[in-house]
Amino acid sequence: MRDVKTYCPPCRDAPIYAFLGGVDKKLRRKITWQIFQLSQINLCEMKEPHYKHFVLERYSHLYELREKNKILARIIFTIDDSSGDIILLSPFIKRQPRDTMRALEQSLCMLADIRASPEYAVKFDYFKEV
Repeated sequence: MRDVKTYCPPCRDAPIYAFLGGVDKKLRRKITWQIFQLSQINLCEMKEPHYKHFVLERYSHLYELREKNKILARIIFTIDDSSGDIILLSPFIKRQPRDTMRALEQSLCMLADIRASPEYAVKFDYFKEV
């Protein structure tokens, strides 16, 4: 089982918790379950429709967790090369194709912050009240 971490800049709450607090309870449970399953499965088992690996070289180390209820919820994440930990980066609601590109660029910035300051990656709390 891999650890699941999330990007959390200093003096602010992690974006994933704000996102989970903004979606309905059923979708929140589905996303949390998907994140738990993500920590349990092997890299080779991550396949569509629930997970997507980006093939463009610039984004090749990023993945997308996909969940659907009435809306399309997405979370960009990466897998740390050294520890194998999963780092949740940028959650978003997909309304149009450019939303994904915006989230990918935002995720690259978050990843750069984590590489510069590893303490920005904190353990994800499955049971945190949002």
